[in-house]
Amino acid sequence: MSIENSRLVKIFNHQYHISSDEGDDERVQNVASYLDEKMHDAARSSGKTAPLEVAVMAAMEIAHEVLEGRSKKEELLDQADDRISSFTKRLESRGQGGGADSTTDDDSAAEGAARF
Repeated sequence: MSIENSRLVKIFNHQYHISSDEGDDERVQNVASYLDEKMHDAARSSGKTAPLEVAVMAAMEIAHEVLEGRSKKEELLDQADDRISSFTKRLESRGQGGGADSTTDDDSAAEGAARF
């Protein structure tokens, strides 16, 4: 890594030269600031001052946030899949049913979609 292509950031009272493949200095600074905040929070809540111990505690907190976010994302995707499946079944049953319940009018289809 070349120091000329890096950005100087401060994390838990230490300075580091960090570079990014994307070359996005603002993103590097935002990530470093977030980590710095998490490390200071971990140090305050635990009373520890050793940078390695504080870094591990901050990493655990960040990992917890990531795993919660992934779980929530999966839950939302499952809900979306269920709704899509339900909607598809309703459309298929209307298309096969014929008679008074079956409509092909675009306005009726739009009303059906609005109920979901």
